Amino acid sequence: MRPKPEDLKALVYPLVRISDSMRRAQRGQMDPTRLAILQQSATKGAVRPSDVASDLGVHQSSITRQTRVLEEAGHVRLEADPADRRSCLITLTESGWDEVRRLTRLGLDRFADFLEDWEPEDVRKLGELLSRLETSIATTKRREQRRGRPWQRKDD
Repeated sequence: MRPKPEDLKALVYPLVRISDSMRRAQRGQMDPTRLAILQQSATKGAVRPSDVASDLGVHQSSITRQTRVLEEAGHVRLEADPADRRSCLITLTESGWDEVRRLTRLGLDRFADFLEDWEPEDVRKLGELLSRLETSIATTKRREQRRGRPWQRKDD
């Protein structure tokens, strides 16, 4: 059963405002694309720039530029991809790991302030629901990718 429009608005509007607020706050710390490159390298290990671009829905040239900045800062290292010599793999350096830990600590401290008056069970439940939403979004995106672009579909 599809949710009612008013219920969707009550969910979507605050999520958009929170997302915008987080983006503005991140700009003060680091470019969001650079942050995403660090986060993906930290969670996935060696990662291809094309995979990061695909996950973020941005052009690969944006990832290339931001990776270069991170490399110059000493946060990442680029190595040839043994599975595809035309590509490279991005990996974190010790400095990159330090930066990930620093930014994670800042983010978690900030969220602890936001949720200071919440019951622990409410925090856990919100985390579970947001994870479930994230899974639903990923599932829908995969399904849409299999169907192709709107102009390529024959069944619409």
